[in-house]
Amino acid sequence: MTMVYGKLIAAGLFGLTLAAPAMAETVSCTTNIEGEPYEIFYDDSEPYYSSFRERIFSRGTCPGAVVVAYLTPELTQEERQVFCSNYDSATRSHSMPAQGRRDAYGRCVEPSRTCRVVNTTRDQAMNLVGLGNEVEDATVTSRLSSTVSAVTHSSGAMVLSGTSSTITGLLSSAGAAVGAPVMLAGAAASVVVIGGAVYLCGEDD
Repeated sequence: MTMVYGKLIAAGLFGLTLAAPAMAETVSCTTNIEGEPYEIFYDDSEPYYSSFRERIFSRGTCPGAVVVAYLTPELTQEERQVFCSNYDSATRSHSMPAQGRRDAYGRCVEPSRTCRVVNTTRDQAMNLVGLGNEVEDATVTSRLSSTVSAVTHSSGAMVLSGTSSTITGLLSSAGAAVGAPVMLAGAAASVVVIGGAVYLCGEDD
């Protein structure tokens, strides 16, 4: 899993580096993501990426909000609010985006399930949103109403939660390609639909 994510992150970093000259003021910070070191370039004029206070108290390590923005370039800042980054102070390492509450630095307030993008189409994503609305409104008559919960996040994201088998089953029924890695059997999991993208969140086996 680390190798796959490493390639994706490296590709994203290359793209951000090429775009850097067009930014009003480009700065960089360093961090570890899943234990691997990275240098991230970002536009310091964007107040939600960083602030003087964050840079001082982060001691040169990228704020979690910068890491989440870097790992989710397809989302707007408002859409990213559904995600945070687990942070290990001992290794000074951030996780892949996780679904949970964030602090002022974009870090998860409590340990949260990490997420990855699922290969799906916009129509499939909208089907999941429709199902989520039915669950949230209690209009689903099948057993889904008792095995899946759904909430609409302030970011606009639809979050469906249940067991890993239930959630992966929902994705498969929608035609989404779940793929590896396989999550822990029976563990809690969730799927986040935001901006036409679908993220599967859970604990990896």
